[in-house]
Formats: sequence, C-alpha cells, structure tokens
Amino acid sequence: MIKYNPVPIQQHHQLLGKNFAENFANEMFEYYRPFVKKDRPIQVAKEAWEYAVADSIPNGEWIGAGKNIVDVQTPLMYIDVKGLSCNKIAGMTTEASVLQNHQSEHDNTYMVFFENNQFDGLYDIYVQSLLDKITVTENFYVLCAIREKKAKKVYYVLLKVDQVDMTKDECVSKMEKQGLRSVNVPMIDSEYGRTYIYMPKRRLEIRLNTNIMEDYAVFSHSYDTDMYT
Repeated sequence: MIKYNPVPIQQHHQLLGKNFAENFANEMFEYYRPFVKKDRPIQVAKEAWEYAVADSIPNGEWIGAGKNIVDVQTPLMYIDVKGLSCNKIAGMTTEASVLQNHQSEHDNTYMVFFENNQFDGLYDIYVQSLLDKITVTENFYVLCAIREKKAKKVYYVLLKVDQVDMTKDECVSKMEKQGLRSVNVPMIDSEYGRTYIYMPKRRLEIRLNTNIMEDYAVFSHSYDTDMYT
C-alpha cells in the first residue's frame, strides 16, 4: 500500500534545486504569454504543468504520456505532476485523477460493489490497479501545482509516495462511503487532503486541504497581465 505524505519545505531545495520556484514561474510565464497577448483567459492543460516541472529542475526529463504514471524523471526522483485549483486558500482544492479505470470487464460490477458496500471489489479495480502501475518504489513523489483563482497565484506542494505496511484487508476495513457517489481510500491523512474513488467518473482522485499551505506549500508566481508590464 502507499501513502501520500507532504515534504517539508526545507527539503525542497535538495530535491528540486534551489531555483525551482523561479524557474517554474519563468516556464509558466512563457506558456501564459499567448493567452495574455490576445487578452484571453489562461487555460492550463495537464501536460503544461508536466513540461514546466521537467524544465525547471536541473537535468529533469519529461517521460509522461506512457503506461507508467511517472511524468518527470530527475537524477534524484520520479515525479507524478498534478494540476489543482481553489477559489482561495481555504478548504479543499479541486480534484486530480490518480487512476482512471474504464475497462469493459468492470462495466457491470463496479456500481454493484459500491451499492453493496463490497469495498474489496473496488479495491481490486482501483487501488490494486494503481499499485500495479507504480513501477518505481523509491524516490517517488507527487508535485501538485495549485492555482488560487481569485488571487491569481500559483503555489506548489510536494508529496512523498511512501510504501506502508498495510494489507488489502486493513485498507478495505478503512474504506468508507462519503455521500452517494464516492468511497474514501486511506492513502493520505485527512488533515492533508482526501483520496477517494469517484464513482460517476470511475476513477481514483486526490484533493488537498489548502490549510496545509502555511507549512508545506511554496508560492511560485502570480499570473495576470501585470506580469508582462
């Protein structure tokens, strides 16, 4: 089993390079430029975050768009990049997909498992499928770029993907429904965020609690027209 743990800011320089925040801002400014030039709302695709992270770390390389879930490789780490957002720094972010599973063999079973509280079946479809995709077990991290929409600011949080001694039965015993459409999965402490299976989209998702910003997030840049003046 895995668990997402926030990395203290003091360790970021060693892992990402001492100029990562500035480099990341410069990379994103170049991406924003065509939108700003034509006075259009900035739209950020998932790959844009990945490219910017790869190009902001010394000897970083983008290796995404494959069967593995790793997007960026560096001499020190493997990184899965997520783009999240929030209206303001308070409460939960929007969601990012950790794993999507639309295999036809599950078409007639996944909702049955949900309705009957058969979480062991959902574990096999989503959690075990994720574990099978993680081919690196050491130095694996998730970098979450978080846009604060009202203030037009971008922060980032680094999470370490730790291997933990938790059996399938132990995990299943801690899974629980939240509302009518999702099942919580214990892959992150609730004070930091939420990992859950969202049934309508048939995927495993992650959200972060932006109240962790003060201790674990780094401000990178603002994005508005003033940055080009």
